[in-house]
Amino acid sequence: MKANKSSRSRGGFTLIELLVVIAIIAILIGLLLPAVQKVREAAARMSCSNNLKQVGLAVHNYQGTYNKLPPGYCFDANKGGTGSLFYHILPYMEQDNIYKLGQVNPEGGSVTNYPQPNAYWGNFADMRTPAAWTVKSYLCPSDGNNANPITWTNGWVMGNYAYNHDAFGNSNDGGNDTSLQKSIASGFPDGTSNTIGFAEKYANNCVANSSGNGTLWAHGNWNPWWEPRFNSWAARGAASKFQVQPTSAQCNSALPNSPHTNGTNVALMDGHVRFVTASINPVTWAIALTPAGGDILPNDW
Repeated sequence: MKANKSSRSRGGFTLIELLVVIAIIAILIGLLLPAVQKVREAAARMSCSNNLKQVGLAVHNYQGTYNKLPPGYCFDANKGGTGSLFYHILPYMEQDNIYKLGQVNPEGGSVTNYPQPNAYWGNFADMRTPAAWTVKSYLCPSDGNNANPITWTNGWVMGNYAYNHDAFGNSNDGGNDTSLQKSIASGFPDGTSNTIGFAEKYANNCVANSSGNGTLWAHGNWNPWWEPRFNSWAARGAASKFQVQPTSAQCNSALPNSPHTNGTNVALMDGHVRFVTASINPVTWAIALTPAGGDILPNDW
Protein backbone atom coordinates (compact mmCIF):
# COMPACT_ATOMS: atom_id res chain seq x y z
CA MET A 1 0.00 0.00 0.00
CA LYS A 2 2.75 2.45 0.84
CA ALA A 3 4.50 1.73 -2.42
CA ASN A 4 1.29 2.29 -4.35
CA LYS A 5 0.65 5.62 -2.60
CA SER A 6 4.14 6.96 -3.22
CA SER A 7 4.05 6.04 -6.89
CA ARG A 8 0.63 7.58 -7.54
CA SER A 9 0.93 10.56 -9.95
CA ARG A 10 -1.06 13.74 -9.71
CA GLY A 11 -4.04 13.97 -12.08
CA GLY A 12 -3.92 17.70 -12.96
CA PHE A 13 -4.21 21.32 -11.78
CA THR A 14 -6.85 22.42 -9.34
CA LEU A 15 -9.23 25.22 -10.24
CA ILE A 16 -7.45 27.62 -7.91
CA GLU A 17 -4.09 26.85 -9.52
CA LEU A 18 -5.54 27.48 -12.98
CA LEU A 19 -7.01 30.79 -11.86
CA VAL A 20 -3.66 31.85 -10.40
CA VAL A 21 -1.87 31.02 -13.68
CA ILE A 22 -4.49 32.91 -15.71
CA ALA A 23 -4.18 35.90 -13.37
CA ILE A 24 -0.39 35.90 -13.75
CA ILE A 25 -0.69 35.74 -17.56
CA ALA A 26 -3.20 38.61 -17.52
CA ILE A 27 -0.86 40.73 -15.40
CA LEU A 28 2.06 40.03 -17.73
CA ILE A 29 -0.04 40.97 -20.77
CA GLY A 30 -1.14 44.14 -19.02
CA LEU A 31 2.48 45.04 -18.35
CA LEU A 32 3.67 44.19 -21.85
CA LEU A 33 0.84 45.76 -23.86
CA PRO A 34 1.84 49.41 -23.28
CA ALA A 35 5.42 48.56 -24.22
CA VAL A 36 4.25 46.84 -27.41
CA GLN A 37 2.05 49.82 -28.25
CA LYS A 38 4.97 52.19 -27.71
CA VAL A 39 7.16 50.12 -30.02
CA ARG A 40 4.44 50.05 -32.69
CA GLU A 41 3.91 53.81 -32.43
CA ALA A 42 7.66 54.44 -32.60
CA ALA A 43 7.84 52.34 -35.76
CA ALA A 44 4.83 54.14 -37.26
CA ARG A 45 6.28 57.53 -36.37
CA MET A 46 9.56 56.56 -38.02
CA SER A 47 7.66 55.50 -41.14
CA CYS A 48 5.89 58.87 -41.22
CA SER A 49 9.22 60.61 -40.78
CA ASN A 50 10.71 58.64 -43.67
CA ASN A 51 7.75 59.61 -45.86
CA LEU A 52 8.32 63.28 -45.12
CA LYS A 53 12.01 62.81 -45.86
CA GLN A 54 11.09 61.45 -49.29
CA VAL A 55 8.79 64.41 -49.90
CA GLY A 56 11.52 66.86 -48.92
CA LEU A 57 14.07 65.18 -51.20
CA ALA A 58 11.53 65.16 -54.06
CA VAL A 59 11.05 68.91 -53.65
CA HIS A 60 14.80 69.49 -53.83
CA ASN A 61 15.10 67.25 -56.89
CA TYR A 62 12.31 69.25 -58.54
CA GLN A 63 14.20 72.43 -57.64
CA GLY A 64 17.34 70.97 -59.16
CA THR A 65 15.52 70.20 -62.41
CA TYR A 66 13.55 73.43 -62.88
CA ASN A 67 15.56 75.86 -60.73
CA LYS A 68 12.40 76.63 -58.77
CA LEU A 69 10.17 74.92 -56.24
CA PRO A 70 7.03 73.06 -57.27
CA PRO A 71 3.81 75.10 -57.08
CA GLY A 72 1.51 74.57 -54.14
CA TYR A 73 -1.27 74.24 -56.66
CA CYS A 74 -1.52 75.44 -60.24
CA PHE A 75 -3.62 75.24 -63.37
CA ASP A 76 -0.85 76.32 -65.72
CA ALA A 77 0.08 73.70 -68.31
CA ASN A 78 3.48 75.39 -68.69
CA LYS A 79 4.15 74.54 -65.03
CA GLY A 80 3.29 70.89 -65.45
CA GLY A 81 -0.48 70.86 -65.65
CA THR A 82 -3.26 70.94 -63.10
CA GLY A 83 -2.51 69.52 -59.67
CA SER A 84 -1.29 70.08 -56.14
CA LEU A 85 2.35 70.09 -55.07
CA PHE A 86 2.02 66.40 -54.21
CA TYR A 87 1.00 65.68 -57.79
CA HIS A 88 3.88 67.68 -59.28
CA ILE A 89 6.56 65.87 -57.28
CA LEU A 90 5.34 62.37 -58.18
CA PRO A 91 8.13 61.83 -60.75
CA TYR A 92 10.63 62.41 -57.92
CA MET A 93 8.78 60.01 -55.61
CA GLU A 94 9.32 57.10 -58.04
CA GLN A 95 5.71 57.53 -59.16
CA ASP A 96 6.24 58.87 -62.67
CA ASN A 97 3.67 56.47 -64.16
CA ILE A 98 0.93 57.91 -61.92
CA TYR A 99 2.08 61.44 -62.75
CA LYS A 100 1.74 60.75 -66.47
CA LEU A 101 -1.86 59.66 -65.98
CA GLY A 102 -2.67 63.27 -65.11
CA GLN A 103 -1.05 64.57 -68.27
CA VAL A 104 -3.91 63.37 -70.46
CA ASN A 105 -7.37 64.91 -70.21
CA PRO A 106 -10.65 62.94 -70.29
CA GLU A 107 -11.10 63.69 -74.00
CA GLY A 108 -7.76 62.10 -74.79
CA GLY A 109 -5.68 65.20 -75.53
CA SER A 110 -2.63 66.57 -73.80
CA VAL A 111 -3.04 68.89 -70.84
CA THR A 112 -1.15 71.54 -72.79
CA ASN A 113 -4.02 71.58 -75.31
CA TYR A 114 -6.75 71.45 -72.72
CA PRO A 115 -8.71 74.66 -72.01
CA GLN A 116 -7.76 76.66 -68.93
CA PRO A 117 -10.09 75.45 -66.15
CA ASN A 118 -12.66 77.57 -64.40
CA ALA A 119 -12.61 77.99 -60.63
CA TYR A 120 -14.71 74.92 -59.85
CA TRP A 121 -14.20 72.22 -62.43
CA GLY A 122 -12.35 72.65 -65.71
CA ASN A 123 -9.63 70.05 -65.98
CA PHE A 124 -9.85 69.01 -62.37
CA ALA A 125 -11.21 65.96 -64.19
CA ASP A 126 -7.62 65.19 -65.16
CA MET A 127 -6.97 64.21 -61.55
CA ARG A 128 -9.56 61.42 -61.56
CA THR A 129 -7.22 58.88 -63.12
CA PRO A 130 -4.08 59.42 -61.02
CA ALA A 131 -6.28 59.78 -57.91
CA ALA A 132 -7.51 56.23 -58.37
CA TRP A 133 -4.04 55.05 -57.29
CA THR A 134 -2.78 54.98 -53.72
CA VAL A 135 0.64 56.49 -53.07
CA LYS A 136 1.80 54.73 -49.92
CA SER A 137 4.41 57.38 -49.20
CA TYR A 138 1.62 59.92 -48.74
CA LEU A 139 0.03 57.92 -45.90
CA CYS A 140 1.09 57.76 -42.26
CA PRO A 141 0.40 54.40 -40.55
CA SER A 142 -0.34 56.18 -37.26
CA ASP A 143 -3.57 57.53 -38.74
CA GLY A 144 -6.06 54.69 -38.51
CA ASN A 145 -8.61 56.49 -40.69
CA ASN A 146 -6.62 57.07 -43.85
CA ALA A 147 -7.89 54.35 -46.13
CA ASN A 148 -8.22 55.63 -49.65
CA PRO A 149 -11.77 55.07 -50.84
CA ILE A 150 -12.95 56.65 -54.06
CA THR A 151 -14.26 59.90 -52.62
CA TRP A 152 -17.53 61.09 -54.14
CA THR A 153 -17.59 59.96 -57.77
CA ASN A 154 -14.39 61.61 -58.92
CA GLY A 155 -11.62 59.58 -57.36
CA TRP A 156 -10.00 62.28 -55.21
CA VAL A 157 -7.47 60.52 -53.04
CA MET A 158 -6.49 61.29 -49.44
CA GLY A 159 -3.11 61.86 -47.85
CA ASN A 160 -1.52 62.54 -44.45
CA TYR A 161 0.84 65.36 -45.31
CA ALA A 162 0.31 69.04 -46.01
CA TYR A 163 2.57 71.81 -47.25
CA ASN A 164 3.01 75.15 -45.54
CA HIS A 165 1.41 77.70 -47.85
CA ASP A 166 3.79 80.45 -46.73
CA ALA A 167 6.78 78.34 -47.79
CA PHE A 168 5.42 77.70 -51.29
CA GLY A 169 3.04 80.61 -51.88
CA ASN A 170 2.79 84.33 -51.23
CA SER A 171 2.39 84.77 -47.49
CA ASN A 172 0.53 88.06 -48.02
CA ASP A 173 -2.15 86.80 -50.40
CA GLY A 174 -4.54 85.32 -47.84
CA GLY A 175 -3.88 81.82 -49.10
CA ASN A 176 -5.05 82.35 -52.68
CA ASP A 177 -2.01 82.44 -54.97
CA THR A 178 -0.86 78.86 -54.68
CA SER A 179 0.69 78.84 -58.15
CA LEU A 180 3.63 81.03 -57.09
CA GLN A 181 6.93 79.19 -57.52
CA LYS A 182 9.80 80.32 -55.34
CA SER A 183 13.45 79.43 -55.48
CA ILE A 184 15.40 77.84 -52.64
CA ALA A 185 18.16 80.37 -53.20
CA SER A 186 16.03 83.52 -52.87
CA GLY A 187 12.73 82.55 -51.24
CA PHE A 188 13.93 81.89 -47.67
CA PRO A 189 15.78 84.82 -46.09
CA ASP A 190 15.20 83.31 -42.63
CA GLY A 191 17.01 80.16 -43.75
CA THR A 192 15.75 76.87 -45.12
CA SER A 193 16.76 75.08 -41.91
CA ASN A 194 14.52 77.48 -39.96
CA THR A 195 11.41 77.17 -42.13
CA ILE A 196 8.84 74.36 -41.99
CA GLY A 197 7.83 73.09 -45.41
CA PHE A 198 5.57 70.16 -44.52
CA ALA A 199 3.69 68.79 -41.54
CA GLU A 200 1.26 65.97 -40.83
CA LYS A 201 -2.50 66.16 -41.26
CA TYR A 202 -5.41 63.83 -40.63
CA ALA A 203 -6.59 62.24 -43.84
CA ASN A 204 -10.27 62.03 -42.96
CA ASN A 205 -11.00 62.93 -39.37
CA CYS A 206 -11.78 66.67 -39.32
CA VAL A 207 -15.40 67.69 -39.10
CA ALA A 208 -15.27 70.86 -37.00
CA ASN A 209 -14.55 73.11 -39.98
CA SER A 210 -14.73 70.82 -42.97
CA SER A 211 -17.95 68.80 -42.79
CA GLY A 212 -15.86 65.66 -42.46
CA ASN A 213 -14.00 65.85 -45.76
CA GLY A 214 -10.49 64.50 -46.11
CA THR A 215 -7.12 65.99 -46.99
CA LEU A 216 -7.03 65.32 -50.73
CA TRP A 217 -3.67 65.57 -52.47
CA ALA A 218 -5.16 65.01 -55.92
CA HIS A 219 -8.05 67.43 -55.44
CA GLY A 220 -8.48 70.96 -56.67
CA ASN A 221 -7.98 74.14 -54.65
CA TRP A 222 -11.56 75.36 -54.70
CA ASN A 223 -12.39 74.18 -51.18
CA PRO A 224 -9.63 75.00 -48.67
CA TRP A 225 -10.83 72.48 -46.09
CA TRP A 226 -9.98 69.62 -48.45
CA GLU A 227 -6.58 70.85 -49.52
CA PRO A 228 -3.20 69.38 -48.53
CA ARG A 229 -1.91 72.67 -47.11
CA PHE A 230 -2.09 74.75 -43.92
CA ASN A 231 -1.39 78.26 -42.57
CA SER A 232 -3.23 79.76 -45.51
CA TRP A 233 -6.67 81.12 -44.89
CA ALA A 234 -7.76 80.75 -41.28
CA ALA A 235 -4.75 80.27 -39.04
CA ARG A 236 -1.78 82.60 -38.75
CA GLY A 237 0.55 83.55 -35.98
CA ALA A 238 0.20 81.67 -32.69
CA ALA A 239 -3.18 80.32 -33.85
CA SER A 240 -1.41 78.22 -36.48
CA LYS A 241 0.03 75.68 -34.04
CA PHE A 242 -0.60 72.01 -34.85
CA GLN A 243 -3.12 69.84 -33.04
CA VAL A 244 -2.17 66.58 -31.36
CA GLN A 245 -4.70 63.75 -31.72
CA PRO A 246 -7.77 66.01 -31.75
CA THR A 247 -11.22 64.49 -31.73
CA SER A 248 -13.29 64.83 -34.87
CA ALA A 249 -15.30 67.60 -33.22
CA GLN A 250 -12.14 69.52 -32.28
CA CYS A 251 -10.16 68.90 -35.46
CA ASN A 252 -9.41 72.00 -37.55
CA SER A 253 -8.67 71.31 -41.21
CA ALA A 254 -6.78 74.59 -41.54
CA LEU A 255 -4.15 73.29 -39.13
CA PRO A 256 -1.69 70.40 -39.11
CA ASN A 257 -3.13 67.50 -37.08
CA SER A 258 -0.77 64.92 -35.63
CA PRO A 259 -1.82 61.29 -35.12
CA HIS A 260 1.10 60.86 -32.70
CA THR A 261 0.85 61.14 -28.93
CA ASN A 262 3.13 64.03 -28.02
CA GLY A 263 4.04 66.03 -31.10
CA THR A 264 4.31 66.02 -34.88
CA ASN A 265 6.84 65.29 -37.60
CA VAL A 266 7.84 68.19 -39.84
CA ALA A 267 10.06 68.49 -42.89
CA LEU A 268 12.11 71.66 -43.06
CA MET A 269 12.92 73.38 -46.32
CA ASP A 270 16.56 72.27 -46.20
CA GLY A 271 15.30 68.68 -46.54
CA HIS A 272 15.78 67.29 -43.06
CA VAL A 273 12.98 66.01 -40.82
CA ARG A 274 12.48 66.51 -37.10
CA PHE A 275 9.88 65.76 -34.43
CA VAL A 276 8.38 68.85 -32.78
CA THR A 277 6.96 68.26 -29.31
CA ALA A 278 3.49 69.40 -28.33
CA SER A 279 4.98 71.63 -25.61
CA ILE A 280 6.55 74.02 -28.11
CA ASN A 281 5.50 77.63 -27.68
CA PRO A 282 2.85 78.58 -30.31
CA VAL A 283 4.83 81.74 -31.10
CA THR A 284 7.94 79.65 -31.82
CA TRP A 285 5.90 77.44 -34.13
CA ALA A 286 4.53 80.49 -35.95
CA ILE A 287 8.05 81.87 -36.46
CA ALA A 288 9.15 78.55 -37.97
CA LEU A 289 6.35 78.80 -40.55
CA THR A 290 7.44 82.16 -41.97
CA PRO A 291 10.24 82.05 -44.57
CA ALA A 292 10.95 85.78 -44.45
CA GLY A 293 9.70 87.07 -41.10
CA GLY A 294 13.10 88.26 -39.92
CA ASP A 295 12.57 86.59 -36.55
CA ILE A 296 15.07 84.46 -34.64
CA LEU A 297 13.80 81.11 -33.42
CA PRO A 298 13.73 80.92 -29.59
CA ASN A 299 15.60 78.31 -27.60
CA ASP A 300 12.62 75.95 -27.38
CA TRP A 301 13.03 75.22 -31.09
